[in-house]
Order: sequence, then C-alpha cells, then structure tokens
Amino acid sequence: MKGVERDLISCGEAAELLGISLQAVHQGLRRGLVRHQVVDGRKMIDRHLLLQRWKGLNDLEAQAELCNRYLDCSAWGPPPWSAEQWQTLRVTLELSN
Repeated sequence: MKGVERDLISCGEAAELLGISLQAVHQGLRRGLVRHQVVDGRKMIDRHLLLQRWKGLNDLEAQAELCNRYLDCSAWGPPPWSAEQWQTLRVTLELSN
C-alpha cells in the first residue's frame, strides 16, 4: 500500500521474534508460507504480516474449522491416519491459509 511505512525485519529477527530457528524461517520463505522482499540484497519480512500469518498457522481451532469446510469429514475415520491422509490434511491447511 502506498503511503504506509512497513516495519521490515530480517530473517534472523523473524526467527527470534517467533522463537523458531533461522532454518525454519528460510524453509517458510522457500515454501511460500512467508512473503518477503529484497532490500539491499537482504531478504526482509513485514513484521505485521508475519505475526498475522503466524497466528493463523497456530490457531488450531481456526484451522480445524477451515479443514472441516474443505474436507468431507464423514469420509475420515478417527486417528490414527495413514501417511497419505496426513499429507492431504497438510496440503489442505496450506491451501486454506
């Protein structure tokens, strides 16, 4: 958005803010879970958007509600689930966010 100053932080600062490893931040960038921009040759992340995205990824109740909308819950029995079912669930979560 024009006229809005963004609070950009480095990948290291993002890792510290979220309490995760720098490797996990870079993995999120590669998978497209976190958007970034390059400033002076460094990957920078919008702090506000990062925190908003992180909250969404860690809000289990919201994730369950989204998955219930996308999946036919009657076709799924109770856990334990197969590797294929877990993969389907993971992909559904990623697409819904």
